[in-house]
Amino acid sequence: MDNERDWQGDAVQTIPPHLRPNRGPIGAHPPRTPSPAVGGADALATRARSHISSETPSRARNTSTSRLHILTRQWFTWIAGISAAILGFVVVLWLTSPVALPPGVAILISASVSDASSLMAAVQAANLRGTPDVRGAIEEIKRLDNERATIKGWAVDATASDSLLTVIAFAGGTHALTTVTSGPRMDVAQIFGLSGANAAKLSFHGVFACKPGEKLIVIAVTPDRTYSHFRSLVCP
Repeated sequence: MDNERDWQGDAVQTIPPHLRPNRGPIGAHPPRTPSPAVGGADALATRARSHISSETPSRARNTSTSRLHILTRQWFTWIAGISAAILGFVVVLWLTSPVALPPGVAILISASVSDASSLMAAVQAANLRGTPDVRGAIEEIKRLDNERATIKGWAVDATASDSLLTVIAFAGGTHALTTVTSGPRMDVAQIFGLSGANAAKLSFHGVFACKPGEKLIVIAVTPDRTYSHFRSLVCP
């Protein structure tokens, strides 16, 4: 049939062939043109995905940098702590290390000294010589308990006031104490015309084993191998 009929109510209208819509195969639909809104959403999603993909390496780099900074701070803290501990150990070791004794003192303290005769033999064996230039005094001996006592005094070498003196005590014939002058005595410094560092190392003190009634012999030795003998005392 050349003409197609379209029913509207009771009338029949014939549609010319050139006005018929091209419907194509049955069930087929013409392609849709995306609306501006849909196209804008797709473009926004594409830009978001592109932005996220571009930010991902940057975030990874930032995370790695932060972790590196944290590890660096931790290592710095550990190294600083270890260095401080080592430095503290060295300082303590230096402060507690024994003072170098003048020549001959090791021989002297190993001797038995109970009177003037044994003292003379000991100083001769240590190659020490007596001198009147070494001055000093024992100002206090006080008992702490049945076994121990304290001693305080001062000593100075009039010819070498900048040197430390080694003070050695024998109680009951055996070596009981070795110490050095290390404290200030301003009155003594004025007598000998000393000032500054020389006035800050004149006094000595120490704790030693001493039974009541034991004879006490104390001498002071200089770095130049000279010595002087304090007056003889008795342990309180």
